[in-house]
Amino acid sequence: MSITLKPEQEQFIREQVARGRFKSADEVLAQAFKLLEEKYQEYEAWTEQTRHQVNEAAAELDRGEGIPLETVMEQLQTKFRQAREATE
Repeated sequence: MSITLKPEQEQFIREQVARGRFKSADEVLAQAFKLLEEKYQEYEAWTEQTRHQVNEAAAELDRGEGIPLETVMEQLQTKFRQAREATE
């Protein structure tokens, strides 16, 4: 596989090695790929958690356990009003 880097990417890698943060360009790239992989794993975990929460909320609504939108809006407005009054 051949990879072409932009000049600014090459410069960044050289700077990291020159500053002693990494021993080689390979180490810089290995760390970059490790961080990218962690980011995608976190995203996948977040997606799965969100999907589970949405399904759970839908099941609660199906069972009639939901709170009417009007009630939620009133509660939010009350909290905002209280927060505003606390800062005045």
